[in-house]
Amino acid sequence: MRRKIYRRTIQLFLIATGLTFIFPLYWMLNLSFKSKEEVYDNAFGLPRNWFFENYENTLKSYHFFVYFKNSLIYTAGTLLLVILCGSMLAYCLARMNWRFAGAALSYISLGLVIPVQVVMIPLFMMTMSLKLQNTYPGLIIPMFSFGLSACVLMLYAFFRSLPRELEEAACIDGCNVYQSYFRIILPIVKPALATQCVLVFMNVWNEFPLSYILVTKESYRPLTVGLANFFLQIGVTDWGLIGAAMIMTSLPTIIVYLLGSEKIEHALTAGAILK
Repeated sequence: MRRKIYRRTIQLFLIATGLTFIFPLYWMLNLSFKSKEEVYDNAFGLPRNWFFENYENTLKSYHFFVYFKNSLIYTAGTLLLVILCGSMLAYCLARMNWRFAGAALSYISLGLVIPVQVVMIPLFMMTMSLKLQNTYPGLIIPMFSFGLSACVLMLYAFFRSLPRELEEAACIDGCNVYQSYFRIILPIVKPALATQCVLVFMNVWNEFPLSYILVTKESYRPLTVGLANFFLQIGVTDWGLIGAAMIMTSLPTIIVYLLGSEKIEHALTAGAILK
C-alpha cells in the first residue's frame, strides 16, 4: 500500500512538473490567436474569437523568412562541422594510441568551463581583424568552437565502450582506418550522433549573445536577434503579434525535439550491442 501511494505521489509530481514546462508554450499559442483587446480582458483563457490575422500581420512586419534562412544556414553549418569534426576527434582520442591523447582530451574539456561572455570582446576583435563580421563563417566558426567540447566528450564515452575486436575484424577484412570509422563504428553510435544533432540544433537555433554581438547587418541576423528587434519595434502593446512571432520562431525547435526525443532516450542506454 505504501509503495502504491509513493508511486502515485511521484506520478502526480512529474505531471505537475511537466505542466509547468508546457504552460509557456500554451501561453504563447494562446496569445497568438487573440486580438489586442482580448489579451488584457482574457489573459490566460482560451480565445473567445480566434484571431488568425496575427500570423499574417506578423509576416508583413517581421522579416521572418530572411531570419529563418540565416538561422538555417548557421545551424546547418555548425551542425555539420560539430558532428564531423567532433566524432572524428573523439574517435582518435578513444580508439587510437598516441602520445598526447590525454593532454588533448583535457584541453578539449576546458571548453565546457569557459563561458561565452568571457571571450566576447577578444572574439569580436578577432572577427573584425579577419573581416568576418556580418558573414556566415564569422558566426558559424565561433558556434562550432563552443559546441565541439560537449560533442567530443559524449562521443568519447561511447567510443570507449566499443570492443576492440570491431576494428581488428575490419582490418582483417581489408578496411583501412577511414573505412572502419565510417562503415562500422559510426552506424553503431547512431543514437549518440542523433542526440548530438538534436542538442546542437537547439543550442545554435536559440543562440543569442554571439549573434547579437557579431552580426549587425539585418540581412545576416538569425531569428533570435530578429525577434528581439521585433519586440523593440512594436513595444508591449500588441501581444498577439508577439505571441505569433514567438510561435513561428520556436516551432522548428519543437519539431526537431519531438522527432529526436526518442533518440535521446536510446542514447542513455545504448552500448556496443549490434542489433
